[in-house]
Amino acid sequence: MVRKILAWFFMAGVAVGFAQVTCTPEKTSVSVKSGDIFVFTVNNPQPVDISIKVYDADGKYIRTLHEKCTTETLFKIPWNLRDVDGKQVSAGKYTVKIRTGLKLVLDNSFGKNGVIGGDDTFISPRNVRVDKKGNVYVLDYGAGIIHKFNPDGSPANDIAGKNRITGSSSGCWNNIAVDGDGNKIYATAGHSVLVYDGKTGQQIYYIGGFFGSDAGWEKTKGGLGWPNWIGLNGDYRLYASCPGYTYFAAFDRRKQGMEGGLWRSKGGTPGESGDTDGKRAIYLANAYYTNRNGITKWLDKDTSVEIAYGITAIKDPIKKTQEAMANVYGVAFDGEYGIYLVQRDPVRIIKLADNGFGFDFVKQFGSPGNDASKIEFVAPKDAAVSPDGKFLYVIEDGEPISSTNTEPGLARLVKYKITYEEEKEITLNVQ
Repeated sequence: MVRKILAWFFMAGVAVGFAQVTCTPEKTSVSVKSGDIFVFTVNNPQPVDISIKVYDADGKYIRTLHEKCTTETLFKIPWNLRDVDGKQVSAGKYTVKIRTGLKLVLDNSFGKNGVIGGDDTFISPRNVRVDKKGNVYVLDYGAGIIHKFNPDGSPANDIAGKNRITGSSSGCWNNIAVDGDGNKIYATAGHSVLVYDGKTGQQIYYIGGFFGSDAGWEKTKGGLGWPNWIGLNGDYRLYASCPGYTYFAAFDRRKQGMEGGLWRSKGGTPGESGDTDGKRAIYLANAYYTNRNGITKWLDKDTSVEIAYGITAIKDPIKKTQEAMANVYGVAFDGEYGIYLVQRDPVRIIKLADNGFGFDFVKQFGSPGNDASKIEFVAPKDAAVSPDGKFLYVIEDGEPISSTNTEPGLARLVKYKITYEEEKEITLNVQ
């Protein structure tokens, strides 16, 4: 990572400059009891993506103060000493990281020059997931295989001596999810989510079941109608979308069959791809019958779900364009309220930031082609961010791009390092 670090020191505090952007706090120490807050002045000569985030002394993420591509030349940003959940932070030292120039750099240490596949490894890879240890799981829909790879991309032969789980018939799974430690692997099939032991590869139970005539869940909350995307939060919840039935549902994943049904959505257009923040926010691409025209944020309210907001178009200050979103096939949460979207046609990766009231545009990458180092793709399908937020994995499937373009993708998995052109830190003291 190229870092151009320039620092200036002012009487009013410490200012940080990156050849273009400077960020100056009015003071570097405040008291919780005083009710005072930190205020930063940002000087930005030209449009650029700027990320300003707070971390504690252990490097734990606290809150995003600003993350978007902006044309504002001079503006102020406050921090009210509260974390992302609205809780007041305790006394101690905090670090504010200011980053500009978001980049995706091919990780050549992974697989073969940053890529797995592009040969006969996969037929039609559809999903990619990553556990807390950095192990990577790929669902090859065309072959009916769930592959597991080590963090370096080599086969992880620890599922009963193999690096795969093979389905009973080709293409029997639509989507997968993996718990943090890789102990359980979840896969949608038919009207259920099948649960597999991550060490033996054996199915141990299933979640859901066909609801039959009980479409309104009057008698049971456990029904599923051809589930597609599934996601997990940090405790015991599993979410499953059923685009064909225009709803998605939450389950207690510790329970079997229909016993774990918690709630079912009403309204909205939940689609076939998504991610969660690990808490109670769910980010779902819109369904195929909307041409997958963007994403919607949903909030799990424990016994029901509500739509918070969505986005169907982006305004790019760099390109000076207003662009409608369509064909969003992949959604990946980065752990710090940034979201990467994989758009199939036109080919691109879009970075958004959830500011708590809506989505801000950060940056877009990519173009048609087959050179992964240039972020080129033929038919991208899905994405995932590593739990530490440092890497982005992008799946390209081997299926035709669309009904009007029969050119197939390259059937591969690509790993990128998430980095920045310029980066600096400010240390703050909360007393």
